Amino acid sequence: MNVMVVCMDTLRWDALGCYGSDWVKTPCIDAFAESAALCSGAYCASFPTVPMRVDAYTGAVNWPRYGWRGPDPEQPKLPQLLRDAGVYTGLVLDTANNVHGPKLHEFYDEYHLIRKEVDDGITPDDIVTPVPEEYFRQFARGYRRDRSNWAHYRNESDWFVSRTMRRACEWLEEHSARDAWFLWVDTFEIHEDYMPPSYYVGLYESGYNGLDYTYPNYGYSDMYAPEELHHLRSCYAGEVTLTDRWVGHLLRQIEVMGLLEDTAVILLSDHGMYLGEHGRCGKHTVDADDAWPLYDTVARIPLIVRSPEGRARQIDGLVQPADLLPTICDLMDAPCPPTLGQSLVPALSSGVHAAHERVYTTFNGKATGMPSHVTVTTPTHTAIIPRLPREPELYDRRSDPEQLTDVAAAHPELVAQLHGDLIDFMREQGAEEAYVTEYLR
Repeated sequence: MNVMVVCMDTLRWDALGCYGSDWVKTPCIDAFAESAALCSGAYCASFPTVPMRVDAYTGAVNWPRYGWRGPDPEQPKLPQLLRDAGVYTGLVLDTANNVHGPKLHEFYDEYHLIRKEVDDGITPDDIVTPVPEEYFRQFARGYRRDRSNWAHYRNESDWFVSRTMRRACEWLEEHSARDAWFLWVDTFEIHEDYMPPSYYVGLYESGYNGLDYTYPNYGYSDMYAPEELHHLRSCYAGEVTLTDRWVGHLLRQIEVMGLLEDTAVILLSDHGMYLGEHGRCGKHTVDADDAWPLYDTVARIPLIVRSPEGRARQIDGLVQPADLLPTICDLMDAPCPPTLGQSLVPALSSGVHAAHERVYTTFNGKATGMPSHVTVTTPTHTAIIPRLPREPELYDRRSDPEQLTDVAAAHPELVAQLHGDLIDFMREQGAEEAYVTEYLR
């Protein structure tokens, strides 16, 4: 069995038709899902980008011990486990922050980082912002960087997701004849700045003549006029449809090369994004004095698994990125050490993954001084456990899927139970007691 993982940064679960969305056009992923198992309760644990991937690589939930960095030396690393089992491993990505700092590329036999290769002489200092800097995250530092990297774009083939998926296709041509191979494909395309080709935005709006808001403020959405917020959402939707098209190109490559019968394919994201929901725009706070809760809009993720031997079309139960390491080792008959994550392979037949009673989602921001609440997800409820002085929140997703009505006051015993479960989990995963104390009441 060969395995390919496609990770799409910032893809909201509710932006896919296969998850019930009527908002965004995603025909390629939706078609793939028709012959795959869709995880109905997948949630990010260690948040956001790099921490989520480190969970997937290590089979652990790492946020109680550390935040934005690579694995500990003694932790298992998925690509290394596969290499030890005789699998040839490759990484194709344009998500540069997986390479710079955490160095996740070092665990593979080979990697290909797609980067700007055009020397057009344009630097971030040359970029003029279309709205005042204070309306951007980080006062437009990221916006200027991105726009200078993309200033040469003329055709759709220039966009990062196009180049990444085409390079992944080439990798398959180069290595598919091997006895066993593993490929992780990672694209940052959907992450802001939301700047797809204009015809993708045109699928979702027409006649917009307002300010060019394409880079969320990572603040409250009341700064936007309704038409400006709709434009921001349209640009995001355009990025998703662009990505869907090129992921579809890669999925088609698997098909035309005759690899479907012995290749498992996993599609997933790392987290979602507020685009006006709960009065916010962004995935997390940038204000150290104003921590944000992570509701399902951000914490829940799409996770779709197609295995040649799988029969289930939906997997119920809580799933988290740490389950990827044992799942992939199981699919490839590679030895797997004990992990907090549990293999999804049995669920590909049964349709039920009952390995986790809770998923705990947060960012360990101690090193950055950024406070964070912890989201505790059960099969039926969501609890937001904050640091003092804020009070916990509780939502019943069965009757309130958008998590708008806090019922904590009506269910103090359940809140206390989930709060206690969180404290126990943090200690079991090796959190420093000083960190645990921040969540005691």
